[in-house]
Amino acid sequence: MKRAVDKPGERVGTAFAFFGLVGLAALWGCSSSSGKADGNSSPPVQGGNVASGGTAATVSSTSSTGGGASGGSLTGGNAGSSPRGGSAGGGSAGGSSAAGGSAGGGGVAGGSVAGGSAGGGNVAGGSAAGGTTTPMTGGTAAGGAATGGIPTVTGGASPGGASGGMSSTGGSGTGGTATAGIPMGGISTLTGGSSARGGAGGSSTAGSSGGGAATGGEATGGSAAGSHGGGTTTGGQAAGGSPTGGSSASINKDSEVLLTNAGLTVVSYGGYLNGESFQEDGIVSYQGYQYAAFWNTSRHVVMARRALPSGAWSTFEFTDYTLSADDAHNTISLGICPADGTLHLSFDHHSNNLHYRKSVAGLVTSPSTATWAASSFSAVTSSLVGGITVSLVTYPRFVTEPDGSKMLFEARIGTSGSGDEYLWEYDTATHAWTSLGMYVYGTVDSINAYPHGLSYTKAGSRLHMSWCWRETPDASTNHDLLYIYSDDHGRTWKNNAGSTVATTGSAFATKNSSGIKVWTINQNRGLINQEHMAVDATGRVHVLLSHMPDAQADDANFTSARSKSQFFDYWRNTSGIWTRTVLGLPVVASFRGKLAISSSNSVYAVLPDLRIAAASAASNFATWVVLSSADSGKFFSDPLIDAARLVSEDKLTVFYPQKSSSNISVLDYTLK
Repeated sequence: MKRAVDKPGERVGTAFAFFGLVGLAALWGCSSSSGKADGNSSPPVQGGNVASGGTAATVSSTSSTGGGASGGSLTGGNAGSSPRGGSAGGGSAGGSSAAGGSAGGGGVAGGSVAGGSAGGGNVAGGSAAGGTTTPMTGGTAAGGAATGGIPTVTGGASPGGASGGMSSTGGSGTGGTATAGIPMGGISTLTGGSSARGGAGGSSTAGSSGGGAATGGEATGGSAAGSHGGGTTTGGQAAGGSPTGGSSASINKDSEVLLTNAGLTVVSYGGYLNGESFQEDGIVSYQGYQYAAFWNTSRHVVMARRALPSGAWSTFEFTDYTLSADDAHNTISLGICPADGTLHLSFDHHSNNLHYRKSVAGLVTSPSTATWAASSFSAVTSSLVGGITVSLVTYPRFVTEPDGSKMLFEARIGTSGSGDEYLWEYDTATHAWTSLGMYVYGTVDSINAYPHGLSYTKAGSRLHMSWCWRETPDASTNHDLLYIYSDDHGRTWKNNAGSTVATTGSAFATKNSSGIKVWTINQNRGLINQEHMAVDATGRVHVLLSHMPDAQADDANFTSARSKSQFFDYWRNTSGIWTRTVLGLPVVASFRGKLAISSSNSVYAVLPDLRIAAASAASNFATWVVLSSADSGKFFSDPLIDAARLVSEDKLTVFYPQKSSSNISVLDYTLK
């Protein structure tokens, strides 16, 4: 989990102001000084990295001689100029950038270089595992030919760019399609023209509709040396303007209302108990009503609901149970099972007995007539099946199955650094739970999994699970990105390549399971556990992670490592290829963000301090643009979102406690 004991160096220039560091000294460390959630990461070996969005009008991009860790670092500029380190406010002119350099045949991390976009997407190839990468055939960058894969960008118009959306220093792109060379060991392709990174004085977009961004391509043959899944790293935030032209990702704030002025404000592991990323869910909607839960200052669970889109919140308090500990692990999670109209909640856990209750049938299917009161819920119980107490519970989550007749309940059983993941299923035919059993076995290796999410494909039937491993209660031992999926509601699990690796209840995913590691992130990288995962309607999986960029040296002090960390989008296409995109935005202490996906499959990152950034499917998620930061400085802990509402409409609801206040706000946005 974030900030609790239970619970690789790209410099990305950005024109956006850095946000103040919030209470790093109070970082969520798992037992003792570990990081926020019950804690990291290695230099990406999945291809070279793109340094994007500098302010210099002239930037030279040279190849990395080995790909991997050294590829993609900007050596110009002051690495310490950001309050949280890692990302300075723009690369300095002449900074070295490896905008490609796949290690051993990974994808080409093309795209534009700071200050302008190279024609057709840059490939700063160079030597990789003994082989050379041929240059791009998509044209030359204005100001220099792409000779040997080493373009020089001096601003001005750049042929091969995205129509109507690309800008370099003082000029705009003029359409075209780029095709990549063939790196040793595999073929990489670019998915359209190069994306606008936004040069000085130019505008940038969150994905041009006139041609996809050069994402560095997907490795369709051969994997990068040391990489998993043939992944590549692509270029980051569009620095230099707001979305314009052909952008397919935008946002409008509709409203902000006060949910309560009596939210519990105890700070634990650096955050509030109301607002932790692993709550699945803290706010959820069904059939025109929205439901939320929070701990109040009396340390009781309060349930709230409203009619959408703007009804008043109606609340009641459970006075028969009092919070047992001032521990940010001990949050509240809600689940809805549509077929019988029940609302379920689980609360107050950190390796202790289950606390669970459910509503009467019909509460959420007949909201206008059902009684909204504590009397509509069962008493608290510690058992789900046969009166057997479920013990050592942490991080409970509910996941409604697609047809609405059943619902999964998932939790860690064990402790930080030594725990297993279990599943149960609720069936509306019997109104009862069945134990499915263990599916991720950590204790066999004295480790535990920290899920970034357990989610179905949006409006689909495939269940996805991603996580990091934790070796000890110290958050610095968080490492790697792991992934499995299930097509039978969690009974059997397949690895990234589609081979069965686990059967719930009898054969388990372990540290040594084949093909489940999709990206290597070493320990001592500041990797936070339990950030977020979301899956779009096509089945593309996005995992929001934050850790130190590759150029930063390992740091076993988690608080220090987090001060140098930034956000990344790790995403899997429908062919199973993983790509990493640098958002170019620094973290705020050990707070974590959320991912929202619109009907157009644009991805929105709702980040701590209420910064909302987006990347469009049209840009192949290569270019991230900050769309909203007007409310930065107002909120504290992790933002929560209503993922269920996004399935049926492009409405983003954010639940967020206010800083140094007992107020909790609910903000609504329209995604476009």
